[in-house]
Amino acid sequence: MKKALIILLLVQASIFTANAQIGYNYAQWSLGTGISYLKGSTNVQSESSHPAFNFNLGYNVSPYISVTLDYQFGKLSGGYNEYYPKAVAALDITDPNYATMFQLLTKTYDLLDPYHLSYTNNFQKLNIYADVQLGEFMDYANDGIINKILKNIYVGSGVGLVFNSISDNNDRLSPDGTYYIGGSDNSQDVVIPLRVGYQHKIFNNYDMPSVLIEVGYQRNWVLGYGLDGYADPLVVKKTFEQFGGFNIGVKFNFGSITSYRRPIH
Repeated sequence: MKKALIILLLVQASIFTANAQIGYNYAQWSLGTGISYLKGSTNVQSESSHPAFNFNLGYNVSPYISVTLDYQFGKLSGGYNEYYPKAVAALDITDPNYATMFQLLTKTYDLLDPYHLSYTNNFQKLNIYADVQLGEFMDYANDGIINKILKNIYVGSGVGLVFNSISDNNDRLSPDGTYYIGGSDNSQDVVIPLRVGYQHKIFNNYDMPSVLIEVGYQRNWVLGYGLDGYADPLVVKKTFEQFGGFNIGVKFNFGSITSYRRPIH
């Protein structure tokens, strides 16, 4: 009789413990993908925005702290070869001053870039970064607005490499063909990503965050000069290059389950 009573109490205690953990638990791994709309900031004028895609594997240190290995690929481009056709297309051919305005296009651009630099970079990027959400530090238990919105805002940074593959650079010759502009079609640069955004958590039937939707902005600081393929000190300024833009992504949590120190939901 005593053994049966002890067993019953243990079962009830385990059920109580399990129920008490509902809302505290989270999976420690995630797989995700996303799309960004990126634009470069280099020594080349008139740069354009393009989509880029990424895949990632993350480790959830807590529901509000994650470390992520991210692979991204896409295109960056800019320069005279993109500016000129757009500028010509914008002219009104019926305008009496069309011929004059047409001649001014190149002369105006020459003031900004007499070498008519152009590039297309079909890049790949591999980096690791950590994101921290405000919920890790805030007491959000009794505040509805904080609980639903502010706790899911994140900032993050990390380090990685961008692998540059350059084309469309006019063979690096000056417009008059008399000067070869230095640089490289294939290079690697260290990159420092800076991230800010919002993560919306979708909970399953056990009140665990199972799907994570992220919307944010990332700026990548490149510690080098290979993003546009030009590295000639007589032509370009020796300033570190950048690229970045807005992104949206989705992550799916999986793997071993652990508990947080307070409710997540």
